[in-house]
Amino acid sequence: MKTMEILRGMNVTIKNSAVSLGKFDGIHRGHRLLLQEIKQAEPLVPTVFTFDTAGKPGADAEQFRSQIYDPQEKSLLLQSLGMERVILFPFHEGTRQMLPQDFIRQVLHQSLDARLVCVGEDFRFGKDRTGDIKMLQQFADQYGYRVKVYPKLQEDGDIISSTKIRTLLQTGKLTRANQFLGEPFFFYGEVVHGNALGRTLQMPTANLVPRPEKVLPPTGVYATTVTVQGEEYPAVTNLGYKPTVGSGQVGVESCLLNFDRDIYGEKICVRFHQFLRPEQKFDSLDALCGQMAQDKRQAAKALCNLGLV
Repeated sequence: MKTMEILRGMNVTIKNSAVSLGKFDGIHRGHRLLLQEIKQAEPLVPTVFTFDTAGKPGADAEQFRSQIYDPQEKSLLLQSLGMERVILFPFHEGTRQMLPQDFIRQVLHQSLDARLVCVGEDFRFGKDRTGDIKMLQQFADQYGYRVKVYPKLQEDGDIISSTKIRTLLQTGKLTRANQFLGEPFFFYGEVVHGNALGRTLQMPTANLVPRPEKVLPPTGVYATTVTVQGEEYPAVTNLGYKPTVGSGQVGVESCLLNFDRDIYGEKICVRFHQFLRPEQKFDSLDALCGQMAQDKRQAAKALCNLGLV
């Protein structure tokens, strides 16, 4: 797999691009139709244009805990789907005021050398979102690109959208959310030190701390798989605050089944497959330990039923 190039800023100059434009939150099945189109447009280079919102968690109430995937997770997904370039365009007052015709000329033509522009039917751009599909098509001949427009993807009467998936995740409808995403919802990051309680209870765990802007499913215990150094392992994961020991900070704590290696500092991917039970507080560590053993058995059974072990 080629290493994906990530370019930031307004002063980007590249050549020979097949470009898909959008927010791409979740990179769901509708997005993947666009990405597949530009990937197949050889010899053009598949290029994703999106907005750089890193470092602005909670910039407004709507953005807080609203991203299905954080920038690192999004990059991981885009590379796995064969994208070769990602343009992170700054989203500030200057770019918000850019007229749509200037965006086409300066960004699509001069900076990206776009030969194919692939977008969803509701794509809007430029100042006050006044640019639309018709305007993209209007300038296509002048600037030497063609436009491919995809309608919204639907399944069983539901439009597959990031907004819908976000709601499904937040309300615990994980199976439906995963269907719309095209693969299991996941957390990706570096394993950090926890309170070492799992190791004390002979059930060592790998701990991640989700970024503050990331959507969270309901707290509880899930059947998961965890990828470590390219290998996938069955696991059981607690998403929540660990009320028995008074953690107070939301975490993603995974116990890998039949696995006993020190992976502190490793980057891992935790994929959520099935909800097992709500998070709860236990009266003693012995009671917690007994429930953890039962959770491991239930997770193994759930993953077996899903054909994942």
